[in-house]
Order: sequence, then structure tokens, then C-alpha cells
Amino acid sequence: MSETDLTLVQEWVRQWGYLGIVILMLLESAPLIGLMLPGIFITISLGALTASGVLPLEKTWLFASLGAMLGDSLGYWAGRLGSKELHYHLHKTRFMEKRSRASDYLQRYGAAGISVGRFVWFVHPVVPPLAGISGISPQRFYLYDLPACLLWVALYLGLGHWFAGIWL
Repeated sequence: MSETDLTLVQEWVRQWGYLGIVILMLLESAPLIGLMLPGIFITISLGALTASGVLPLEKTWLFASLGAMLGDSLGYWAGRLGSKELHYHLHKTRFMEKRSRASDYLQRYGAAGISVGRFVWFVHPVVPPLAGISGISPQRFYLYDLPACLLWVALYLGLGHWFAGIWL
């Protein structure tokens, strides 16, 4: 993570506030967009901003978690309600290999693959749509997704906070 990444995230947050954090995290978790937007770096940058006093840690965790959950929900419901169209789009795009990896995770781990997929950055944006396509119930999806989102954000936010705290 470079200082430029931190500056970009800081400017975004300064202009958009907590809504900006929610939007950033929603986009990094959203299907397809999330494959190009590195959520780990965004979350670590947010953690660095909490260590420097620009943002309060608890509120940042809350809003970042909300954005991650909303992005995953968007993917899940897109898969569940528009499964044929989304499946076709995921199949014909250049993200075929990533979709295959995410599908393998769900086949291997079942619903628990939703939690595992959250921590694998190159597949996590396509796991929720595939969970929706596969017919996993909303209750099971949220049972595994919500704790995974909370823990994922806490982990990377904490890393950014801790590392920045060492250098400040």
C-alpha cells in the first residue's frame, strides 16, 4: 500500500464522509466491480486513518462493515433473483477463472464457503452471486456472511490501525 492509496482513500472520505466509506466497501464487495477494486487496501487504508485520528475506529468499522454486507447482499440477491442472466454474464466475461474458483469453494465447503470466500480477495465478489444462483436460502447466506463481513473488516481495519500506529 502506497502513500498515494492512503491519500486517495482519505480524500474520498473527506468529501463523502461515512456514506463514502459505505459506498467504497459496497463497491469492493459488489459482483464484478469488486474484482477490480482492492478491498483489502481500502480497509487497511481506513485503519491507518483511524490510527492517525482522522476517523474514529468504532464508527469506521461499523460503516465499513455495513458497506461490505450491502455489497454481498447485492450480489446474493442479483444471483437469486436474476440467476440465469447473471450466470450468463459471469460465464461470458473474462472473470471465468475467478467464477470457477468461487464455484469450487461453494461446492467444497457448502454454505460455509461463503465465510471462506470472504477472506479470499480474488473470489469474494463472485461468491455471493453464486450462493444466490445455487439456491442457498437467505437465512443460511446471512448466517455465514454477516459474521464473515464483520470479522474481515475488523481484521484489515485492525491491521491498518496497528501498522500505522507503529509509525505514527
